[in-house]
Amino acid sequence: MLPIITRFLEDYYIYLKPLYFVGAWVFIFLLGGSIFRGLREAVKRSREMHEIPCTHCQYFTNDYRLKCTIQPNIANTELARDCPDFRVEENW
Repeated sequence: MLPIITRFLEDYYIYLKPLYFVGAWVFIFLLGGSIFRGLREAVKRSREMHEIPCTHCQYFTNDYRLKCTIQPNIANTELARDCPDFRVEENW
C-alpha cells in the first residue's frame, strides 16, 4: 500500500503543491483565530472577576483559610457580586 501512495505523490506532486500551500495558510488562519478567541475570552473573564467586590468589604479577611467571616462559601466567586452582607471597608 505504501508504494502506491508514494508513487501517487511523486506523479502528482506538481498538482498537489498548491493544495499544500493553501492548506498551510488555512491552518495558520485557523490557529490565529483560535488564539484571538482565547485572548478575548480571557479578557472577558478578567473583567467579570474584577467586578467582585469582596476585597473592599469590611468582612474580608484576606486569609486563604477563611476569606470572609460572614459568607465564606461565596467569597471571591461570581455569586458575591450581589452579596447582601457587603459593607464598604472604612480604611479603603
